[in-house]
Amino acid sequence: MNPYIILVIQILLASGTHIVANVVAKEVPATNLTFLRTLISGSVYLSYALYAGLAFRFRGRDLALLILLGFLSIPINQFLFLHGMRYTTATDASLLYATTPVLVLIISRVYLKEKILPTKVAGSMLAFLGVAIIVLENGLHIGMSHVKGDIFVFTGVIAWSLYTSLGRKLVLRYGAIQTTIFASLIGTCLFAPVGVYSSIGFSYSSLTTGEWMGIFYLALGTSVAGYVLWYSALSKIEAGKVAVFTNGQPVMTAILAYLFLGQGISLTFAAGALVTISGVFITQLDLRRRPV
Repeated sequence: MNPYIILVIQILLASGTHIVANVVAKEVPATNLTFLRTLISGSVYLSYALYAGLAFRFRGRDLALLILLGFLSIPINQFLFLHGMRYTTATDASLLYATTPVLVLIISRVYLKEKILPTKVAGSMLAFLGVAIIVLENGLHIGMSHVKGDIFVFTGVIAWSLYTSLGRKLVLRYGAIQTTIFASLIGTCLFAPVGVYSSIGFSYSSLTTGEWMGIFYLALGTSVAGYVLWYSALSKIEAGKVAVFTNGQPVMTAILAYLFLGQGISLTFAAGALVTISGVFITQLDLRRRPV
């Protein structure tokens, strides 16, 4: 499948995550929410691995890197994102995640030796500007609780950027599915002790149908489908080009909010969306210029 079609589907799934997480994370503690999310997604991954007879071929440095990816993806990225969403807003989180392409460009340059072409830099900055226009229309929320939430979310953004950049070598060597599955299973095991401890005294029977639906969306829509699609695209194009699609999430989130929540779309939003899409398009251009 064309990597850009893969990324569009991935963005659609990931954009819904901001809306779902913003609702569910305020009702369910982040440790319990992350634990349930990983149990469900981990069960799916393990079932597929057993059914497909996937062999665990990671050794030496690759194994160490896989363990690091598991730690970055769940105990850091997923948990801190959900914990931060208890205190901040989806709008603030969208702007923070819009810094992903810049972080990935830097990490990929240092770790993967990817060329930083002027089109990548210009496109990333333009896409970030578009997101800033959208977010700043209603203003950022300033307050100690929001600052705390933003710090947690941004730490998750750094972890996601590292997960994207550092994982590309394993994706190219072992494939997107194997890398995603085994990294996620390792991350699930690493978080399990925290999840089990948090379950003591927590009444899972008190969760509503809507909350369970949100948990399954986060588990299957994001942790399974979203992660596999992300690494699938990463196996076909450079990390920097994949990461810049993160800037499309705030745009898609606003569109979904308009369709399902009845939230309006202003001219300012339309202008910001156009700038963001233009930045994403420019980043994908492969002009024959000397790299920076």
